[in-house]
Amino acid sequence: MDSRTKISPSELGIQIFQNCLVELLSRFPQLDAAFAALPCVPDEAVPTVGVDGAALRFSPRWILPLYRDGPARLRRGYLHMLLHCLYLHPLAGNSGRLWNLAADIAVEQTLSAALPAPPDRVRDGCLQILGGEARSAEALYEMLRESAFPFSTAEMEAAFSFDSHALWRPGPEERQKWRALASGAGRGGGRTGHTAGDGAETVGAGGPGRYDYRRFLRQFTTRREEVIPDPENFDLVLYSFGMDLYGNLPLIEPLEYQEAARLAELVIAIDTSGSCSAETVRRFLEETYAIVSAQENFFREMKVYLIQCDCLVQSVTVIRSAQEWLDSCRRITIQGRGGTDFTPVFRYVEELRRNKELNDLKALLYFTDGDGVYPRQPTEYQTAFVFLHKNNHMDHVPPWAVTLALEGPAGCTNDSGQVRGQTI
Repeated sequence: MDSRTKISPSELGIQIFQNCLVELLSRFPQLDAAFAALPCVPDEAVPTVGVDGAALRFSPRWILPLYRDGPARLRRGYLHMLLHCLYLHPLAGNSGRLWNLAADIAVEQTLSAALPAPPDRVRDGCLQILGGEARSAEALYEMLRESAFPFSTAEMEAAFSFDSHALWRPGPEERQKWRALASGAGRGGGRTGHTAGDGAETVGAGGPGRYDYRRFLRQFTTRREEVIPDPENFDLVLYSFGMDLYGNLPLIEPLEYQEAARLAELVIAIDTSGSCSAETVRRFLEETYAIVSAQENFFREMKVYLIQCDCLVQSVTVIRSAQEWLDSCRRITIQGRGGTDFTPVFRYVEELRRNKELNDLKALLYFTDGDGVYPRQPTEYQTAFVFLHKNNHMDHVPPWAVTLALEGPAGCTNDSGQVRGQTI
């Protein structure tokens, strides 16, 4: 009689995932806490495999032949599901076929560099279109809606999908757990970020900034008449003579119009990702104060959009006067602290322009440390990425944009001959 104990399919499935875990941790030791937060649980009610925030649930009958046919595919799928959690895809509240596909492409972009997959026509074609730029699920969702890829949805699902997303209904405890893990993983390194933060820190804008932006902003001004007195062209002699002669009838009235070259609209974006400390963001706000409070920069009727963004647009404040800024800057709540993706700001601005909320936008200033995903396409308005200090991330700024360094030596020019690395 054979005395050996027969292992059940469920127990064997757990052992298989443990073997995968040992191999993955040898390559990605920084993910040990995340893996520990996702125990593997056999569940006959699950047709394939998926995560619900509390655990990874798998069908033993499905997982055993998959592992037998190719252990590498299961290891990759295991990391695929963990990245869904770290990118907070189950928490997003989105659903639908295109959203699920966008989430799968987002994690597979990361995996393509970490764990190369066998050649695949559809997969390789999509990644080539993305050009090596990591995109958030939200950005990829918009690309799928716009049919940016020359493949059918079914073809892309076959190339990128692995797990079922039907279990994506995490409870409050799971949400808090993965947000904390995602925040820690996001700060641990990596240039790009897809995980939106939900952190909030209240800071004061402080005093005025240290730099003079007038020289840079002057090139984007518009000349027009404004209804304000023009004392330089007001003849005080004739005015006084008329008042003395007739009592209350001046011979010349103060001019009601003055031609001025100023800004009517401006967008200021502030990087509030985890890589920017509260002190750095406070400095960004000080520089914003310097821009908005300088009356000579703007017409009396101005519109300045102040946008906070990590990898999502977290907050938008519309400023129509210097007094509005003064009233709101006493205590500003920083929204974000997640990964960094600059592209949502530009999509939001394009939406404002399409809806005629912005009609005369000439410039966008993006205050950042530079550690993020940049847009590929040039903008119709001038874009400047503003750095507090010169650093290596300045090299990643696309050539069509201007790079401004508030401190440090001047840099080079871009393809259009405009200044890059310009010191204000």
